[in-house]
Amino acid sequence: MKKTVIYFVGVYDTLDLFTEQLKAAFEGMGYASFVYDARFEQQSKAALLQLLQGADAEMHFEFSCITFNNLGYNLELPDGGNVWERYGIPYIDILMDHPFHYWKPLDRMPSTASVLCTDRNHVKYIRRFFPGIHKAAFLPHAGVELGSHHKPLAERGIDVLYAGALPIYTVAKMIPDLNSIPEVDGQDMAQEVLSELVHHPERTTEEVIEDYLKGQCGDISDQRLREITVQMRFLDSYATSFFREQAVRILVENGIRVTAYGTGWDQCDWSDNPYLTYGGKVMASQILPLMNDAKIVLNTMTWFKSGAHDRIFNGMLAGAAVVTDDSTYLQREFTDGRELVMFSLREMKSLPERVFDLFGHMQSAQQMADLGYQAAKENHTWKNRAEFIEEEILCTY
Repeated sequence: MKKTVIYFVGVYDTLDLFTEQLKAAFEGMGYASFVYDARFEQQSKAALLQLLQGADAEMHFEFSCITFNNLGYNLELPDGGNVWERYGIPYIDILMDHPFHYWKPLDRMPSTASVLCTDRNHVKYIRRFFPGIHKAAFLPHAGVELGSHHKPLAERGIDVLYAGALPIYTVAKMIPDLNSIPEVDGQDMAQEVLSELVHHPERTTEEVIEDYLKGQCGDISDQRLREITVQMRFLDSYATSFFREQAVRILVENGIRVTAYGTGWDQCDWSDNPYLTYGGKVMASQILPLMNDAKIVLNTMTWFKSGAHDRIFNGMLAGAAVVTDDSTYLQREFTDGRELVMFSLREMKSLPERVFDLFGHMQSAQQMADLGYQAAKENHTWKNRAEFIEEEILCTY
């Protein structure tokens, strides 16, 4: 029986980069591939249906679909039936963001769906609020390596690299009418929840929202709690943006040169600081060579409190010294100062000193970067994630 994985591409360049890595990993494990390109919708759909119909007749194919952020979840047959359900194909959906951003597709997942989350708290959220989903599991982010030769840190041209947008400038469309939540004062809720997240950044957004609502309303159903959390999810991006901006700002204001890519960095009231170099917005694949020329790759999480971000593993696989805010997952995987530097968002003031220490002890920084590279190469590539998917998901169907 020939095993074939179906992938979706052509929507987001970042997801295409991840898909390319997964595809190569599964092909190395003996799987065939079918790539559904959304830029050629009609041709891709016709080719896929032809393949499935022929395989159904010959019965010597075994299919699965592995995709990101719900791409293709509602793919339909000419008679309106769901492709994955009709052919009994496992649909494996890897979420790169919090599930509350995707409540509509998650409510309508095919019965064959498994959802993989990049944070353990997201798995709990799926299991609680989307009980109809076949399986939910934790799949950490992974890294991509560009080339096999990496320059020593001392020979690199970028002191500190931050690759990521400031969400506060792109989330306006997510903000609801705050007067539309009858149970509470929406303005007060927004202010109180955001203040709690800023002062206690180890907490999750959904946890703080639930505590606020129960404090104001007493008991509240899970269904209503989910609806309000979805409405207020913009606060997650606001908290992320606050600390992301603070991390870069505190470095440049202490005389550390930071090169930033992504939208928003030119809109801050301190953007004219001479220690900030703004490179604009670039494609995901263009970030990798920049990391290969960075002494330090700086990361702040997208409010992942029990997960990681691909910036961390991409930076490690680029041979850079990685500096990131911590999470319970990272604390279990690594040792602060050994494979990477971890700092607490509560102790942001210590960040410049940690970075200056790396520059002042370049040999030690190089040793840390080398250990980080080795750890990521062994355990945090898309090949590692493909092996997990095969063992824990595909083999259970």
